[in-house]
Amino acid sequence: MGLLGESSGGPTVGVDIGSSLIKVVEARPGKDGIQITALGVAPTPTGAIENEVIVDPQALGRALRQLLLESGISCKRSVSSVSGQSSVIVRIIEVPKMTKPELAETMKWEIERHVPFAANEVMMDFQPVERPAASPDDQNMEVLLAVAQQEVVNRHMETLFAAGLEPSAIDVEPLAVSRALIEVGGNGAGEGTVAIVNVGAMATELAVYQEGLLAFPRTLPIAGDAITRALSDGLNISVQQAERLKRERAVVLLDRLGEAGPPVGIPGVEPLADLAAPGPTIGVSAPAEEESPDVGFDFIPGLGYGPPAEEPKAGAGGGVPDFDIDIGAAAPEAPEALKPVIDFDLSVGEESPAMAPEPEQVLSVSAAGDMGEASLPVPAPPSPSDEGRPEEPVDVSQEVIFDNIAPVLNDLTVEIRRSLEYYASRFRGQPDRILLCGGTAKIKDLDKLLQNDLGIPVAVANPLQGMTVFSRSLSEGYLEEVAAIFPVSVGLAIRDMIGE
Repeated sequence: MGLLGESSGGPTVGVDIGSSLIKVVEARPGKDGIQITALGVAPTPTGAIENEVIVDPQALGRALRQLLLESGISCKRSVSSVSGQSSVIVRIIEVPKMTKPELAETMKWEIERHVPFAANEVMMDFQPVERPAASPDDQNMEVLLAVAQQEVVNRHMETLFAAGLEPSAIDVEPLAVSRALIEVGGNGAGEGTVAIVNVGAMATELAVYQEGLLAFPRTLPIAGDAITRALSDGLNISVQQAERLKRERAVVLLDRLGEAGPPVGIPGVEPLADLAAPGPTIGVSAPAEEESPDVGFDFIPGLGYGPPAEEPKAGAGGGVPDFDIDIGAAAPEAPEALKPVIDFDLSVGEESPAMAPEPEQVLSVSAAGDMGEASLPVPAPPSPSDEGRPEEPVDVSQEVIFDNIAPVLNDLTVEIRRSLEYYASRFRGQPDRILLCGGTAKIKDLDKLLQNDLGIPVAVANPLQGMTVFSRSLSEGYLEEVAAIFPVSVGLAIRDMIGE
């Protein structure tokens, strides 16, 4: 497990921009560990993201700025992530053992083998993966490769600038999630082999980690939107009504799945015992604001931006340094105040004027204890295809709801099982446990459904465990209720607060 290390400059806001929700978390290092001082979530504006690609950075930036204001986040230094199964590739590849200069040259050619878009239109970063159990006589080595389309990164940066943020690094989701749930989280996942299943809106990110190091990432095309659409089509209601119904009343009815039998599990591997995990520590007041030195960031070839004159910190396993997409070249054209000093200047200059509030529902937890709605936020407004559908409240039983979503849940389970069977065939073993996160993870008993089918202990993860959350008004139970949607943003916020 990673320990709190030297911070590169006080508080940081982690920004997780999804196709359905925007999540933000403000964190800072403290004497007794990492402190979460604010968090918030709001719907992604309709039309701002299409097919997981930002198409309206200005509208998205305004929504992000408003969310920061509502959440009581004044910190400008940000770490964010890029994602999208059609535009961002994260893979573990195997190449012959070689020196770092040789590897840098080899990776230029590996891009053409592993990504479906032109090599001259991408941004790439990579790191050798040094597993503790690896033999020095091995002829090959593993490399973590991350590639993103240049245009996707440009629009992402435009969004951050529009929100008035100062981006210090761009990360990838599998590393951010493991940072929150494995390296510093209290989810009982610091050792052994752990699979994290992050069920988003458009895709489910599955990743397996061995002793804290990423071993097998995979993106599955079935997620929350498919469940919502199944309800919308099956009950002839709008997408917005279906989303609300899913969020408020969906439950897995295990007794409707047929006669209960032994867990399916992974062929040839015995199932394990169940999990239990403690809750977060709740502080009584916000910490006093402390002045932090303006450390600044220098470009590090092959690693992007990081603390100047320091080697990048290694993760819990000591093998993969903090990893980010290289943002040092071909950055988007910035306003006059943002003109680069080196390859890309991360300073955004004068603070922009506050934007007028927009009529978005916001759930936020701030150091002052302010809270918006006491439930998860509504999704983006329904698309034009929903026009003309009835908008009256939907009165159906949980049995009817489950019968409509069961086929999608079955498809999701099948995809997860196939992925883990592939992992088991390659690594000759299964994960010791599965951590479930994302908004859809809150469907009651979804964890039990997966555990019964896979024969592996499954628990809904809480990225706030192991950290102090400062709030005067929110209970531990409430924070546990909303925590499952924040693992990426927490992992981003604490990126430079953990070390060896």
